[in-house]
Amino acid sequence: MADEVERKDGGAGRIEGGVDAIVVGANADGLTAAGYLGKAGLKTVVLDSSLEVGGLIQERVFDDGRSFLDGDRLLNILDAAAVADLELYRHGLSYAARRLATTYFFKSGDSIELPGDLQAPAQNSTDFDVKGFAQFVEDVFDTASYLRPAFESSIDKQSNVVTLDQLLHDASADFAERIKKFTVSDAQSIIEKYVATQSLQSALISETVFRQENSPQDAFSFMALVRRWAGEIAGLQGAIGYPAGGGETIIASLRRAVQSFGVEIRAAQPVQSILTEWDKIAGVELERGGQIRAPIVVAANSAKKVFLDLIGPDKIGVDFQHCLSALKPRIASARLMIDLKGAARDEETLSNMQRRLVYAPDSDALRRAYAAARAGEVPEEFVLEAIFPDILDDETRSDDRHQMFVTAHPVPFKEKFNDDWRATIEAAIRENLEIFSPGISERISNIICRMPADDAKATGEDAASFAARAGVFQQFALSSIFARNFEIEGLFFCGAESQIGTGVSCSAGRSAAQRAIKFARTVEPMS
Repeated sequence: MADEVERKDGGAGRIEGGVDAIVVGANADGLTAAGYLGKAGLKTVVLDSSLEVGGLIQERVFDDGRSFLDGDRLLNILDAAAVADLELYRHGLSYAARRLATTYFFKSGDSIELPGDLQAPAQNSTDFDVKGFAQFVEDVFDTASYLRPAFESSIDKQSNVVTLDQLLHDASADFAERIKKFTVSDAQSIIEKYVATQSLQSALISETVFRQENSPQDAFSFMALVRRWAGEIAGLQGAIGYPAGGGETIIASLRRAVQSFGVEIRAAQPVQSILTEWDKIAGVELERGGQIRAPIVVAANSAKKVFLDLIGPDKIGVDFQHCLSALKPRIASARLMIDLKGAARDEETLSNMQRRLVYAPDSDALRRAYAAARAGEVPEEFVLEAIFPDILDDETRSDDRHQMFVTAHPVPFKEKFNDDWRATIEAAIRENLEIFSPGISERISNIICRMPADDAKATGEDAASFAARAGVFQQFALSSIFARNFEIEGLFFCGAESQIGTGVSCSAGRSAAQRAIKFARTVEPMS
């Protein structure tokens, strides 16, 4: 990707004008914002400190030189409005798997499979309470669909962000009561009221808290599943998709869309500071010297980097500073990229590998896992999500080996750690992998374990922005704060803290750009 974007040195003392908007950060949300700005006719420049755009979605290399793609690969909350408005299908977005089924494994050795279309009859319907599960899906889907505008930072006719309070006010009394119950309740109590089978309870509870800060027994934790099932992939609500080519396809299609609207993307252009004059945006100053002047800046980096490093604490209020300092996560996820020797040949094995695989501990094991992780200790069990990218995507299939991408949750969040700590985490995850795939350790030829501190080092961001997301109710509060202009006219934020839910969404970038476009109509361009 690096050779398809421009690298331009500003030059010490050079001041560049004639720009309507600057986007700082070429991750998925930054590119989405740039696409909307360019489509609206604003001369837009995207700046990113990395040689290659894409944020975490990057190609990396094992010790033996074999490459792998890092970052989010599965899509479940990708913003349908952004896909349509930026014509991402025309620019290369496609799916190798649109409705990915999930097989859940349990410590007992049992397993159940849920289809890619959760409203379709389950294939192994004799294994659990079909009636209770169907009612559960119906109620959660209805609630999730209704709340989707708030989850996706949608804009109303007055160009205001649609809020949870607005939707609650407009809902019928019975529906509003259900929304409130789903909002404040813990995941375990809600799920146990709907389904009686313990294995299905474990599967749904693990699905709910995966990559979340809240444990299944915490109040407000159930809303994470509502948010996830509000997502829509290729027109199917609650589905999980694997893009052809992996997560890089999202970035590539966004980049093509952005450039088709005349937006200029400049890689290897780190920003030193965001310039303000009389509480108005004036542009940015580059680390290598020089300035780019513009009345609008859309910032897609982490909140701490944007407001404390690029803008500076003297430009923001004390209350907002306290809000930033309160972002102190205790829970994170770890990722394993694994190279496996030997390729599967029989159809049954290959069929199993064409699914999303999840190891789901029971609720008591998850309670202990969260307690350990919050105390800074390594849990005995994790929720594990595993996929085989080369099996899901025929274009990357190998004849002699497979790659496996594993996400483990929860692990303790640490801003810094040593190699011994990484080895401890890796060993614990491998022990859990053996539960549902006995003997897998003997087939591992390469393995890399990555955690938030690694992501922070690779991107220059704050490690906390890669930790587990706070509860969805707290995310609503944070996104509402970040949707404001912070008393700095022309500043719009679409970093991770403004998104509700985990994974690639692009909705925060769309929302920030739509508010910026409205603002652009009220200001005179800079010379």
